[in-house]
Amino acid sequence: MAVFTPVSLEEARAYLSQYDIGDLIHLEGIEEGVSNTNFKVETTTGLYALTLFEAATPIDDLPYFMDYTLHLDRKGYPAPGPAIMRSGETIGEVSGRKAALIKWLPGRWPRNPDTRHAASAGEYLAKLHKVGADFAQTRENSMGIAAWPHLIARCEPKAGQSVRAMAILEDFRKELDFLKSVWPKSGALESGAIHADYFTDNVLMDDDGNVTGVIDYYYACTDFYAYDLAVSLNAWGFTPGGQAQPEMIAAFARAYHAERPLSDAEVEALPLFARGSAVRFTLTRLYDLLNHDPSWVVKPKDPEAFYRRLDYHRAIKDGWAYFET
Repeated sequence: MAVFTPVSLEEARAYLSQYDIGDLIHLEGIEEGVSNTNFKVETTTGLYALTLFEAATPIDDLPYFMDYTLHLDRKGYPAPGPAIMRSGETIGEVSGRKAALIKWLPGRWPRNPDTRHAASAGEYLAKLHKVGADFAQTRENSMGIAAWPHLIARCEPKAGQSVRAMAILEDFRKELDFLKSVWPKSGALESGAIHADYFTDNVLMDDDGNVTGVIDYYYACTDFYAYDLAVSLNAWGFTPGGQAQPEMIAAFARAYHAERPLSDAEVEALPLFARGSAVRFTLTRLYDLLNHDPSWVVKPKDPEAFYRRLDYHRAIKDGWAYFET
C-alpha cells in the first residue's frame, strides 16, 4: 500500500456516494507498500479501504482480483472482499484512476514475527489454496518465469550506473538459463489460484498471533501452489537483511503441510521455486530502486536483501530440508 495519487475529501465523498455505506467521517492515506494508492476510509457504517490502482496493476485484470477476493470472502476466508455499488459494479474511478472500496480487516501485520506467527501464516496460506481451489477464473502469472528476462531488460538501461546492479543482472542471466531448463511444465504439479505476494505486511494478525486477514491480492494468478509456498518461505523465513532463519522456514512449511499435505513432487520442487522467487523479487526491487521518483511517498525496498536468499537456496538439494531446523 502507498499514496501516489492524492484524493480530496470532495472527490472521496463523490465516489463513496455510489455505495450504501453512510457518510464519510475520515479519510487517511496509507503509506506502506509499493504498488497502489490506498486510503483508510471511515464512514457512519464502518471502516473500509479505498484503493486507487496505479500503473503497476493491470487494469484489465481488476475484475479477476475483485471476483477472487469476493469468492474467498463469501466462503469465510479472511480476505478483503469488495463493496458493491448500487449499480452492481465493484470497480469505479477516482482522480483519474480505477478504484475499488474493499472490506477493512482487523489486526496488524507482525513487525517482529516469530515462529508462532510463521506457523499461523503457513496454515492460512494452505487454507487460501484449499478455499480457492474451486475458483473457476484463471489469470496468467504476469510476474512468472516468462517475465523475468523482460525484467532484466527493463533494469539494464540504468543498471550501468551501478557496478553492483550490473553484477546481479549478469548472475541472473546465468541463473535463468538454469531455471528455464528445469522449471516444471503446466500441469506437472497441483495448481490453482495463488496469492503470489504473501509477505508479512499482507497478513494481519491479532495480539495472539492468529490470522485476522490476508490482503493485497493484486498479483494473484493461476500457478503452482508450491511456488506460492516458496515465495512465502522467502518472505517469512529471512531477516530484513536477507539472512536465513531456518526455524521460521520450518515453522511455516510444517504448518502449511499439516493443513494441505504436499506431494513428494511439490516438496522436490521447493528449492527450485525458492530460487526463482528470489530472482523475481530481486529484479522487481532492483527496477524500483533504479527508477525511483523522489517525489513518491513510498520508499524502494532493498534488492540486496532478496539477492542474498539465492545463495541459501542454491545450497538446498532436498526440499524436505525446509522442514528441518
